[in-house]
Amino acid sequence: MVDADINPARFGWQGAYLGVSAGYAWLKDVDNSFTPPLPDKGEDWNAGAYGGYLAQFGNFVAGAEVEANRLDIDYEFLSFITVKSSYVVKARAGYAFDRFLVSGHAGGVYAATNFMGLKDWGWEAGAGIDYALTDNVTLGAQYSHYGFNNFDGTAIDAKIDLVSARVGYKF
Repeated sequence: MVDADINPARFGWQGAYLGVSAGYAWLKDVDNSFTPPLPDKGEDWNAGAYGGYLAQFGNFVAGAEVEANRLDIDYEFLSFITVKSSYVVKARAGYAFDRFLVSGHAGGVYAATNFMGLKDWGWEAGAGIDYALTDNVTLGAQYSHYGFNNFDGTAIDAKIDLVSARVGYKF
């Protein structure tokens, strides 16, 4: 017989974590130095690594994360330009449903290209869902949007969208 007053322990999301990700990214760009403006785009697979810390307050979860991505997105029209990498620092906040965590994130992103040393900071926002397979191993999916205005002092306004699958280890 099971006592109705006994609750099994809920999963705790609090703690440090590290992981890897893989996915796909799309770039949309408008160079406003031309009349009419010159649009361009590109897309490619991406891979990355991430780490962070989450604190849990009841079902509410909040924390910070850093993420590095290898993008290699070649422009279609200006094919000599490649967006090589991105580095993200972001805040995360979400709601835990035992082993499921639904969260949003926002922060800053630094992206680098192979062309004339062009690199710059932009903004980042997105959402994700994670599931704890075990007490230490998590699986997840994440969407992120990067925005850049006047990239590295140019008239380029770029936007990058990423969709990634993630596997993590919670300490």
